[in-house]
Amino acid sequence: MPRRGERGIAARLARGLGFALLTLLAIALVAIAFFPFERLAPALAARIEAETRIATTIDALEVGLGWRGPELEARGVSLRWPAGETLALDSVRLRAARPLSWLRGIPAAHVAARAAFGACEATVSRESMAATLLGFDLAALPASWFGEQGSPLAGPVDAKLVVARLADPRTGEVQITGRDGSLQPPGSPLAIPYESLASALRLDELGTLHVDSFSLQGPMVSATAQGEVAAGFAGPATGAISIDAEIAHFDPALQPALAAYGIALDASGAGRVQVTGTPDAILARPR
Repeated sequence: MPRRGERGIAARLARGLGFALLTLLAIALVAIAFFPFERLAPALAARIEAETRIATTIDALEVGLGWRGPELEARGVSLRWPAGETLALDSVRLRAARPLSWLRGIPAAHVAARAAFGACEATVSRESMAATLLGFDLAALPASWFGEQGSPLAGPVDAKLVVARLADPRTGEVQITGRDGSLQPPGSPLAIPYESLASALRLDELGTLHVDSFSLQGPMVSATAQGEVAAGFAGPATGAISIDAEIAHFDPALQPALAAYGIALDASGAGRVQVTGTPDAILARPR
């Protein structure tokens, strides 16, 4: 059994070690607080540009310590792609996510971005990604990202995106809700205003996009739909469409557009439609 003198020595050693660790922590906190990280912003921007070929500028760069560990925050971030598209972000925050996954050799990062067109938070690893969008306006992104017609959606949307596999073949699912916006289907010259939008989509290993549910409610059109878009030579963007839609209301002024396809609605503007073709050549017929 340890004698009293030995216990006293052990206690003093423990106090000394604890004091040394607290001192080192305090020094680290002071160093982080006063280190001129803003001087690293140009170097970080240059590294991003070298790795991605995206011209990058960063107005300010800070590093902080939180209960989840160190966090890097870049403010006033501007991105410019070689084709000329630009994107401005108010802030981007980066930290390690799921510390235990790093111990298992599967590093993951948590990224949070805020901009005039909405906010996004995502957890990304080499294999998967889970993201949440809040008040995100796709129409504010570069139009060329969505093809010749631009974004099919305008107005704020919230979305939850889970990509279970980032490498080919990609798989994942997304749930989207929107309010007070407009939808312009591919190939349509008309953007349809809506009061609410809700949709659940899945992409399987074969590249087929499943429309598990779709609901559009607005002053001109109220409709629901479900079906799928098969994988084409460039994914669902070129695949065959097979979607069944049920129209609860269709503005009388727009009904001649359906009449061109031989689709007649009842007196209340309701009916059923089968949508086929491909995204760049949509066909509709009565069902």
